[in-house]
Amino acid sequence: MSITAFDPIHKRLALFKKEATPEFWDAQWKQEDLKQKVSSGKTYHFIKKFTQKYIPPGGRILEGGCGTGQVVYALESWGYDTHGIDFAKEIIETVTSLFPHLHLSVQDVKQTNFPDHSFDGYWSLGVIEHFWNGYDDIIQEASRIIKPGGHLFLSFPVMSPLRKLKARLGCYPLLSETHDTKTFYEFMLDPDVVTQQVNVQGFNLVETFVYDALKGVKDEIKLLQPLLQRIYNGKNVFTRGFRFGFTLLFARLTGHMIILVLKKRPTYV
Repeated sequence: MSITAFDPIHKRLALFKKEATPEFWDAQWKQEDLKQKVSSGKTYHFIKKFTQKYIPPGGRILEGGCGTGQVVYALESWGYDTHGIDFAKEIIETVTSLFPHLHLSVQDVKQTNFPDHSFDGYWSLGVIEHFWNGYDDIIQEASRIIKPGGHLFLSFPVMSPLRKLKARLGCYPLLSETHDTKTFYEFMLDPDVVTQQVNVQGFNLVETFVYDALKGVKDEIKLLQPLLQRIYNGKNVFTRGFRFGFTLLFARLTGHMIILVLKKRPTYV
């Protein structure tokens, strides 16, 4: 059973269900068809769109928290010099055995072994929200290894207007010291707060993109969850079209995820 609590000090929600440890992720990804999972990265059109918009082919890109490596696989196939790191040792070793040409390594996103100014771009997809003590050290390390003028693509679950409304109406219990941090899974973060914190580390916001609007509704309106879950999991043309259209219409109101595109200031030291 999961519990969602509101933290009014940091304007965020905390989801408690199971701690996101390396062992947790290894167990999750073991259940996947890894060859299919990795190759599916080429269908992530929004990643291709944003990367090509800001980084020319041949650029050097890191994915911090790469998991099963599908984004690394896709970026490599699109002509980028791509590297991926993750703290889940078993999955990195397994994927490397299946795709030995991929540049994957077991590293901590808070402290990597790359030299300063190593990368033109850095993708962080659903990583920073899993750290109870915050993500300043992750962003600080990203700033160290991204070249001046390079880009950080940062995604995380967002405090949508729907979630903010529910928080104002008192629909969530308040976060307190009694919550067991051993069951903490992730935060849903306020993008303005994240932007301010990332700006301190030398990045300027360039663009935002909110997506996954259907999940944002099904997770927050329990009466609709059974119906919307079937649509969300659907693979046919109708369900895929419905999800796409729903996001176009309602992403800004109910989107579950957001991408911040940030540029490292050239003069930052």
